[in-house]
Amino acid sequence: MDDVFDIPAKPWTGSTIKAMRDEIVRGGDSVPGLDYATVYAWYSQVLVNLVERLNAIDYTTLIGGQPDISFRVKTVDTLRDKLIRQDSTPLFRVHDIIGARITADMTLSQQNQVVDAVGALFPNHQVSDMREHPHSGYRAVHVIVRLPRGIFAEVQVRTMLQDAWANCYEAMGDRYGRLIRYGGYPESRNVKDLVVTMQQLSNAAMTLEEHPDDRWMAQVAELIVSLLRSSADYYRTLDPRQLDRFRALSDDAIKLIGQRREAADGGHGDPVQPEDGRQDRP
Repeated sequence: MDDVFDIPAKPWTGSTIKAMRDEIVRGGDSVPGLDYATVYAWYSQVLVNLVERLNAIDYTTLIGGQPDISFRVKTVDTLRDKLIRQDSTPLFRVHDIIGARITADMTLSQQNQVVDAVGALFPNHQVSDMREHPHSGYRAVHVIVRLPRGIFAEVQVRTMLQDAWANCYEAMGDRYGRLIRYGGYPESRNVKDLVVTMQQLSNAAMTLEEHPDDRWMAQVAELIVSLLRSSADYYRTLDPRQLDRFRALSDDAIKLIGQRREAADGGHGDPVQPEDGRQDRP
């Protein structure tokens, strides 16, 4: 397959990349004959080829428009965090040193079609679906691709709602500690409550996405996307007014979706609509 997916020869030997892995875990970024800048540059070349293939997909047929496609190579610091958590994984076996993300305003069914299209590009792949069984609230579909020369790449496929939630939660992790991304909770009760609220919001978002033809659900989904984006801005700017807005709107959204779910299951009456101006509550 090398002649199909062009991957340059690796600029390292097995012993030097093993030594590099150990050095990264110790806090360094170079060993005799190899530094991480060289590793980063090599993976960047591979990533260019990967993204070119992703851009060649006919997304208009699948979702009616073009998605946003972003991509990156892991920095040495984020790679170090992962290697410490996965203490027996060789560096070249880490499946997301290079990664791309496809984000679009699409339904769950359309998301499946995009996943299938990505998989069709890479015969040797595995799909990890975290929608029905989210990881610490995180919902998306990942396509883990095995490329020539024994390396891996990760392609994430997210809806707008899934992406907004993930970006907000990652910003929270940068602020309060990355352990929340792996099932842990901060010591602060207030922060723990925020983490729990975010996980409840993820469950609510799943309910919204399961009803793509419901106009009311679609409106609430748009509200939550805006909420999550502004909340992510809070964790980057630390403006306390944004935090209060996040709490108020999260409570409203969770309550409204729960009422709608009860009505769909046989309850009576229309779901309560948001109070006018509630989103501006301090």
